[in-house]
Amino acid sequence: MITLEDKIAIGELVARFAHCSDYGDWSALEKLYTPDVETEMEGVALCFRGIAEQVEHAKVSERHAEGKNRHYNFNLVVSEEGGQVFADYMFMNVNAGHVAMGAKIVVTGRMRDTVVKMADGWKIARRFVRFDQNVDVTE
Repeated sequence: MITLEDKIAIGELVARFAHCSDYGDWSALEKLYTPDVETEMEGVALCFRGIAEQVEHAKVSERHAEGKNRHYNFNLVVSEEGGQVFADYMFMNVNAGHVAMGAKIVVTGRMRDTVVKMADGWKIARRFVRFDQNVDVTE
């Protein structure tokens, strides 16, 4: 059974993903995943498998947004079902831009992370993304 401390740690895991991904802390980002992590996106054939592909996708996003990629995650619900632990939340991905009033919402949606408790803390083992918009993810 997950505890209140587990729920707080899982919330921190989701927040650390955004911080590490958005500010280019690739070595810290690597530590948030299990070795066999997989990200699947509804309606998108592309899938990211393993830590290296997760980090490379973050790097590509950073390049496309010229270092201004930002993830905002909210409405987190942590649950346990059938022996698995899930972090369900909504997200908004924003290109912050380089000038005031220049930010643009790129995409919004919902994420479901399957998380596991390892010796060194909670890790993301699987991520399932449901976009609110039609998206074309090619990298």
